[in-house]
Amino acid sequence: MSQKHTLCITNVDSLVGYAVACRLLEGRKELQNMQIRCLCRNKEKLDDIERLGGELMQVNYQDQNQLRQAMKDVRCVFLLPEHSSQRVQEAENVIKAAKHQSVEHMAMKSWIGVEHVKQQDSQQFKNMHEYLKIEEMVKQEFSGSKHCVTRIPLLNQLFYLMTPMAEKQQALCLPIKQESKWGSIDLRDMIDGMFNLIREQVGKQSFVSQKQLYRLTPSQNWKGEQIARGMAIALDKSPEQFKYKHISSHEWQEYMRERKDDQRFKDRPHGEQGTEKPYTMPISIYFHNELIQELMEWFELASQDRVDVTTKDLKEILQREPRNVEEYFKNNRDQFRRFR
Repeated sequence: MSQKHTLCITNVDSLVGYAVACRLLEGRKELQNMQIRCLCRNKEKLDDIERLGGELMQVNYQDQNQLRQAMKDVRCVFLLPEHSSQRVQEAENVIKAAKHQSVEHMAMKSWIGVEHVKQQDSQQFKNMHEYLKIEEMVKQEFSGSKHCVTRIPLLNQLFYLMTPMAEKQQALCLPIKQESKWGSIDLRDMIDGMFNLIREQVGKQSFVSQKQLYRLTPSQNWKGEQIARGMAIALDKSPEQFKYKHISSHEWQEYMRERKDDQRFKDRPHGEQGTEKPYTMPISIYFHNELIQELMEWFELASQDRVDVTTKDLKEILQREPRNVEEYFKNNRDQFRRFR
């Protein structure tokens, strides 16, 4: 069996990175007390990682020596591309450092529908092209079962950010065309699925993936108006009066930038509420311009009907049905009310 007993997660100063790290740390006993090394640019608001027993390392992703140190004794890396203008170079540096330190396996997070940008304008879909490029680099350096790519759609947690506008407009407002179908999943389901995949491998001779591509989707996709009906319940609105509204990308972008200074999103809540853990709640420190741009490109893919994909991957790795979006709204009514 491998002597290496460390799993490394990059970009833990992002919503998904932080949530994955905390979930793995909470379940460490089931992972044979594997060390969890968490890489970040900035340690602000990451105290829970150390409290739960994780190793938090502040790194410069352009510094190859620092990254080689970070990959020492690491068995598996979960690469979450940075929300930065240097994303491709930084990912390449992580991959090179992992290769140099003979890391066994690399997983990465990407986007549902990303393959459709191959034939599209590289400026209009700049971020998605970068994700595709990183996927290719991972496949090249960690071939076959030594890698896996996990593509995800929108996360349900984004709907919290839309609540102030929804309250004002009496509508769920997004820059996705009215008729397009798209899906969202609960971050809790995603991280539970990742936990299950990792738990399967920790005691084995070699760390391998059964599949090289996981597409984590809901069991059914919906039009915006159907998702708005679920949100109406969470906000105590009449589904007849609360609608879906297709807004411009510019309006959505401006609205999201304003959330950076919205005090309601400044801090994580204390304790578990509804189906949320404190670490699954979005806070304003995550709202980078690059993340906003990524989301806008995904919304454009949704408007082009490129993300209407459903698979059983999430159900299979969870070994249960994923939580559907209507159920999510019902179970988290109290959290949605906080942001009205």
